[in-house]
Amino acid sequence: MFRERQRTLRAVSVALDVACIATAFAAALVLRLFHSSIPILNTIPVIPWTSEHLARSDYAVLLSVSTVAWVLSLRASHVYEAPRSMNLPSIITAYATALALASVATAAAVFVLKIGGISRVFFVYYFVLAAALLVAKHIAVIAFLGRVRHGKGKIRHSIIIGAGKPAFSFAKVLGDDDASGHRLVGVVLTSKRVSAELSQVPVLGSLDQLDSVLERAPIDEAFVIGGAAELARLAPLAQRLIERGLLVSIVTAMSSGDHGVRGRVTEFSGVPMLSFGPMPKDEVNDGIKRSVDVAVAAVAGVLALPVMFLVAAAVKLFDPGPVLFKQTRLGQGGRPFEVLKFRTMRTDAEQRLTADSELYRRYVENDYKLPGKEDPRITRLGLFLRRSSLDELPQLWNVLRGDMALVGPRPIVPAELEKYEPYAEMFLAVRPGLTGLWQVSGRSTVSYPERAFLDLDYVAGYDALGDLALLARTLPAVLSRTGAY
Repeated sequence: MFRERQRTLRAVSVALDVACIATAFAAALVLRLFHSSIPILNTIPVIPWTSEHLARSDYAVLLSVSTVAWVLSLRASHVYEAPRSMNLPSIITAYATALALASVATAAAVFVLKIGGISRVFFVYYFVLAAALLVAKHIAVIAFLGRVRHGKGKIRHSIIIGAGKPAFSFAKVLGDDDASGHRLVGVVLTSKRVSAELSQVPVLGSLDQLDSVLERAPIDEAFVIGGAAELARLAPLAQRLIERGLLVSIVTAMSSGDHGVRGRVTEFSGVPMLSFGPMPKDEVNDGIKRSVDVAVAAVAGVLALPVMFLVAAAVKLFDPGPVLFKQTRLGQGGRPFEVLKFRTMRTDAEQRLTADSELYRRYVENDYKLPGKEDPRITRLGLFLRRSSLDELPQLWNVLRGDMALVGPRPIVPAELEKYEPYAEMFLAVRPGLTGLWQVSGRSTVSYPERAFLDLDYVAGYDALGDLALLARTLPAVLSRTGAY
């Protein structure tokens, strides 16, 4: 759904919620005032309460405080961001969460602000009624929007102009947002090659058949999707569609891929822009990132010292030879450095690999790696170290030295750089990382070119908060051992 419409609906929803809260507040006052006269309720013993109690109490302040608490709690429960097509159980769950948050927040405010004379029975009435009215309002809004959306002339017939995975990904987004009122007529291909993904959506034809597509079916809107080069090539076509009265939306590829690197909506002095490539150097963000890298690597290194001593002793015991394995990798700006790992292979590993031409061919074709159980170079201890990621603990020293960061693209050997063309310089713009998008997305199960696309997506839009999120995802990825060999 377009952001402008979403903002309007959110504002209307907040206004309706405030009205429901005020209504519940008034109804709760009436129920408390006439509690002893209402059947069933009068069986609940309460302290006598009259209109004089209401006049002496700070109920006006309570209404203001609780309304703010309700709105913030609804926002925190993602009620305003959730799809309006959500089912009844998810609606009730979201509002139950909001009820708990709002009641606790209001009770805390009553205590802090010393709001006196508030009836506890009224408090219960108020929050139960408010929750019931809010849920009813939400269901009514869904029903109303459904009728409006499916009313005559309300459906917007749309086409996607693009190809491959980007077109399929956006077709899925369009199909999943049932509340938007868009109906996908089909995809007009910008490439002669039909990918496997697009077999799941209607294909209307190629670009040279676009005029006949527009004549066959009423089209209200076109989504033109692709990378920077693709969008530049399709600019004249977009202009033609605008002249025919269609709304044209430019959709940057949702991930880097065959159609170029992913673009991002950015802003410069209040002016919105569509940007491609690495973001400009941010000294503050880079300073924070480096400070966190040094602090975390230092602390983690000290805590991991006993484990590293044990691993080093085990490596020496199981296969006499060097404890550490050193290999030249490419760092920031293409600067070579020696990455450190606990040795997981036999001392004659390179000779074993190059001596067997068939093994070496499989090694190169499999993106310079072999499955652990099929790799004769790896020791039994080494297989365990790789699966548990313990072999990478010495890279904390690489982080402290500044060769690597905690989060970033995986460091590559020089021969792999060709996999990132024509975006090699963009890939080398940041320090490689101990963990990153590739590592938490399946590691060795993700091969080129998908691995390159993940790395480029990170380079294009990394920030401190995103790095923290990737660090949080790293431990579950390590414990799952997916792709660890």
